[in-house]
Amino acid sequence: MRCQAVTRQCGLSLADLMVGLAIGMTATLVILNVAVMFNARGRMAGGNADASINAAHALALLARELRMAGNGLGPVDALDCTVHREPGGKAEASLAWRPVQIVQGKDGGPDTFTVLASGAQAMPPARLIAPYATGSGAMVLDTTIELQAGDLMIVKAAGMADCPMLKVQSVSIGAYSVRPAVSGVLQDRVFGIGSAVINVGKLRYRRYSVDASQQLQTEVFDAATGAWMTSTLADGIVSLQMQYGFDARRGAQLSPQVTSWSDTMIDADGSGQEGDAADWRRLLAVRIAVVARSPQRRAGNCDADAPKWQTGIDSGGRLQATTISLSHLPDWGCWHYRVLQAEVPLRNQLWREE
Repeated sequence: MRCQAVTRQCGLSLADLMVGLAIGMTATLVILNVAVMFNARGRMAGGNADASINAAHALALLARELRMAGNGLGPVDALDCTVHREPGGKAEASLAWRPVQIVQGKDGGPDTFTVLASGAQAMPPARLIAPYATGSGAMVLDTTIELQAGDLMIVKAAGMADCPMLKVQSVSIGAYSVRPAVSGVLQDRVFGIGSAVINVGKLRYRRYSVDASQQLQTEVFDAATGAWMTSTLADGIVSLQMQYGFDARRGAQLSPQVTSWSDTMIDADGSGQEGDAADWRRLLAVRIAVVARSPQRRAGNCDADAPKWQTGIDSGGRLQATTISLSHLPDWGCWHYRVLQAEVPLRNQLWREE
């Protein structure tokens, strides 16, 4: 009996297909996981970079503005002035003649500060060479250099804390006289010979703060109307922290230096009176920290550490790391933050005429 050979067919079995499918799915999962992690890290790095850029931009703008503080505000004794101006139907009819004023935020929240400077070229003030009563007409000065119609000017008499802000209506060069516009400010107040007349030009008075939308805001004061005009400087800014820097050494100093950092005004000259002109004269610098938040929420638990900055701790000018409160932000621990800080010298204070 003859046997017929059976041809055997070879190929992929069901088991082979299952193994291949398992390997492919595993490879796909690994690739997807790597892609997701890479994308998350890329977004985190991009968010951190955005926060760093926003903080650097904000700090540069604020530092530049602080360096303008005190420009052209007149002799040192003018810093105890309360300047009165026409109300113009709005508030702010008077303002303190201070180069920088810091208002500490509630419960460690963002600080607010104002910067005051003259918009005119800084020059020694003119002096009255005849008594002048406000509202009485022209005032006679020892010089009218740089004064022109439309400028604002402040009149400061020794020992007098109230100073009128008057607008120049016209200038008579040959007669060395200036006629202020009609004003009811400090009506009939008499200023004696030698009183300082400070040319302010266009007043530069600005306020900086952080709003609830994490934006750094600037408000520009219009002296004519008393209105504040608001604009945004930078996004993603969640806090400003600031300190004054004083030379608190007793007696006159030939080489000014910051020896004390403080959140508030102090009796820097040890006279027993806090916040007088001599104390403001000893204000030499401002420490400032800008806190920016990344737009990218951090992965994992909301347990981020609160940011810190260097603050003064005693009259010796020493610094220590201090936690910045972010309790005004909801879920603040779920985000990444960047802190940039600087010490800004107030050069107009250092160069001020005595």
